[in-house]
Amino acid sequence: MIRIELCTDGLTIEDRENILEALYDELRISPGEVSSDGNFELLLQDCHEADTLGAPYLRVDGAVFARVTPQKARDLVKARRR
Repeated sequence: MIRIELCTDGLTIEDRENILEALYDELRISPGEVSSDGNFELLLQDCHEADTLGAPYLRVDGAVFARVTPQKARDLVKARRR
């Protein structure tokens, strides 16, 4: 299972909602849920990133991605579906 964590460090409400909407469009899940195929889990987490200037952060199976846009979030999911 691929764990996707949207880090709350330095995250604005607008960024959170836009990224969660993009992830919902791709996976049809909300935070705390697992996709119907059991391949993805989505969580909101405090990732303890010291540099909030890189927010928003998305952690995918432990790898941290900075300055995530909704499109980048979609692309990260699509890349892991292959």
